[in-house]
Amino acid sequence: MNGRLLVVDDETLFRQGLIHLIRNNPLGWEVVGEAADGEEAIQVVDHCTPDLIITDINMPVMDGLDLAERIHESGRDIMIIILTGYREFEYAQRAIRYGAIEFLLKPFSLDEACQVLRKAHERYRQKQSDNRIRAQYSQVDRTERLREELNSLLLHHQFATMTHRIDALLIEASQMTLPRAKEEVHMLMKVMTELLAQQLQLQDSSSTEQFGPEPLLWVHHVPEVIAWARCKSEEWLDMLRRLTQEHQDHVITRVVQYVEMNYFRSCTLQSVSTHVHVTPNYLSHLFKKETGQGFSQYVSRRRIEKAKLLLHRTRQSMADIAEQTGFDNSSYFTTVFKQMTGVSPREYRKQKGEQVDKQIGGIPHK
Repeated sequence: MNGRLLVVDDETLFRQGLIHLIRNNPLGWEVVGEAADGEEAIQVVDHCTPDLIITDINMPVMDGLDLAERIHESGRDIMIIILTGYREFEYAQRAIRYGAIEFLLKPFSLDEACQVLRKAHERYRQKQSDNRIRAQYSQVDRTERLREELNSLLLHHQFATMTHRIDALLIEASQMTLPRAKEEVHMLMKVMTELLAQQLQLQDSSSTEQFGPEPLLWVHHVPEVIAWARCKSEEWLDMLRRLTQEHQDHVITRVVQYVEMNYFRSCTLQSVSTHVHVTPNYLSHLFKKETGQGFSQYVSRRRIEKAKLLLHRTRQSMADIAEQTGFDNSSYFTTVFKQMTGVSPREYRKQKGEQVDKQIGGIPHK
């Protein structure tokens, strides 16, 4: 891959000779502009966006050192090679602070020039590689942030906010070049597909295939990319709303049934979420929203209700009742029972026994 090169020198013959040398040797550079002094070079830079500038240090109007300083202050990431004579070399070294990467001492041989330019191209290739890696990591970070953001909105059923967030992303993409716009839309479709497949754990892959990025290959204008993305986003949001509602309609019933069948075992949020095929976080939010209480609190209440029946109808020990209702030990059982009823299990049993005795003895129960 060739880099873009700007040649700056006030000696026309020397400048043309240097351009001829670069164009006729495989040095990895394409000459995209030339200038006779630093001020002219500044103007040319705005149009040809070079990766490398070769500039003489001693020029009228604006010399090479001032040019290097101006480029540095502008924030442009442009490498600079300084052409200088022996008398100016110490002065030229100041250009290092402004981004100069090499010096060529006049007069220089063909081999010296080629060596410096090849070395500069190797540095350019490394920079391009580093930039690609940074861009890839940046895209991964952005994808992860968008996934977390939409996932959080989904967990709280904030579909209106989710719609605004997607719309904002597409508005930004509409101002980009065609390749960048396609990248943004591809990222959005990827996140959408993953949320359908992972958050709601769809078993039917055909439900997510419609959001694949293949159609983007045949789109050649940014407005068409955005229009396609808006259409797919609306379809995705509609599907998400429908699937979420279906889950809300059926999941809680299945959870309650599961607890009734397993309260005496290890009945955890993780185990029940696996049983009903949703994530623990999703189930936790949904259960609290639909029942008004946390899942663990619900399980504990059901266990205590079962324990009350055993205390009232049997003479089993506290340890046996604790085991049959899913508590690890009688001490923990007693603690939870008292927290929820205001009395200990033994006191509860005694109270129930006294009530039965009164009823059997014909004493009216008040």
